Amino acid sequence: MTTTSITILGLGPGNLRALTLEAYDLLRQAAQDQQTAYFRTLIHPTVEQLRQHLPNLHIESFDRLYDDSTDWHTLYTRMAQEICALAQQHPIIYAVPGHPLIGESSVRIIQNLATEHNLSIRIIDGLSFLEPVYSALQLDPLERGAQLIDATELAALRQDEIAGKIIPTIPLLVTQVYNRRLASQVKLALSECYPDEWPVKLVRAAGVDGEEQVLTMPLLELDRAGHANHLSTLYVPPVDELSALRLPETLRFITMRLRRDPDGCPWDREQTHQSLTKYVIEETYEVVEALEEHDMEKLAEELGDLLLQVYLHAEIARQDGDFSIGDVLEHINAKLIRRHPHVFGSVEVGNAAQVVQNWEEIKRQERIRAGKDITKESVLDHVPQASPALTIAQEYLKRVSRIGFEFPSLQDVYTKLAEELEELRTAQTAEEQLEEVGDLLFMTSKLALSFKIDAEEALRRSTRKFRQRFQAMEAMIRADGRAPTTYSSAEWRAMWQQAKTLVKAQNP
Repeated sequence: MTTTSITILGLGPGNLRALTLEAYDLLRQAAQDQQTAYFRTLIHPTVEQLRQHLPNLHIESFDRLYDDSTDWHTLYTRMAQEICALAQQHPIIYAVPGHPLIGESSVRIIQNLATEHNLSIRIIDGLSFLEPVYSALQLDPLERGAQLIDATELAALRQDEIAGKIIPTIPLLVTQVYNRRLASQVKLALSECYPDEWPVKLVRAAGVDGEEQVLTMPLLELDRAGHANHLSTLYVPPVDELSALRLPETLRFITMRLRRDPDGCPWDREQTHQSLTKYVIEETYEVVEALEEHDMEKLAEELGDLLLQVYLHAEIARQDGDFSIGDVLEHINAKLIRRHPHVFGSVEVGNAAQVVQNWEEIKRQERIRAGKDITKESVLDHVPQASPALTIAQEYLKRVSRIGFEFPSLQDVYTKLAEELEELRTAQTAEEQLEEVGDLLFMTSKLALSFKIDAEEALRRSTRKFRQRFQAMEAMIRADGRAPTTYSSAEWRAMWQQAKTLVKAQNP
């Protein structure tokens, strides 16, 4: 028979009456055998009662680690490592408050380490702290699917991880908020999802005779002296769907509400994929504008507007039975994982160029698996035709240059550009002029590409510069009080030079 290396037992919520007979018998036997029992903490009501009933029980605890620890993430890891090191020498008993498998980070880590070190574990159940907490709150956790998270785990989350971990629209229990310092970390973490004034309840000593308390306070006062102690569990009630403004689920709820009869929005209900197309383009360019202006506040707002278009299209598709937002997320998540084997797989890359090369090959393999005959593909395929014309032109030119269709030198590009300009100069009909202007723009995009310049960006920059200068001229005209049509060509040129100087001074 295999000898148990670590026996982990639950001490219950804080009353000796709640200790199971199996756990009590094991501790009584340990006292008789003069075996040391290791407790995660001695700061638990059941411990004092045990000492009265089993005065010969030798107990050692890990309370010193709480005093020494400054890192929530490693606290229980150190504890588990010490337990496993002891178990490699002789079988041990490890006692924890409540139930060993409910809210016990140290136990989870011990289970992982035991597998690595070939140690066997036996679990002796105990009444968890949750049952008396639910009774104190008169809460049915199954009614709305309550969340449960350990305070140390919550405190260890990075700021950018919290919104993905906590869903504020369903009830939340934060367990083992055992001191003021941890309560402060929990408060800061929850402030990412809840208002500072949000009413919360701190349940202390649940199930302990004469000591149980339920304290109600705003979230911002959670870390006030005297609130949190070693038997504290925090209850955070859910916020309304329309109040959780930092939650993706809220946007999904709003878009569903907008398109839902009879209390939705008449305009939103009328929209289709086709009618919204122009808004997708418009919002995309507003994002680009914010990027070009380096306006981060505006960028955050415009990204939200663009995200709304994604959710609206997904909601229309859901109502039509085509797909849902879950399908959208599944597609992009799977694609990112699949196309980054150097991050999520075993492929190694040395530089960004190799990443691009792998990306293109993965896309090619995806088309093969989709049944596409890639032998008939053109090098110019898969360029979105709704893109700006200059962008399409440069993408075409990039692709053909990769297979050798290229001007021998930059001078040849200049020569070809001069030819196109001459052909435009000699064009006779409107149709010819249209064609030659197109050819001239195409060659201009080639010239830009020769300098590694994005032609679309360059033109947008020039148009933005023109707008700034002309608006400066308009200010001069308003100050002058004359009608624009009364200005001579010389006056326009003079104002233009003034505007250039003024704008340059404002944007050095």
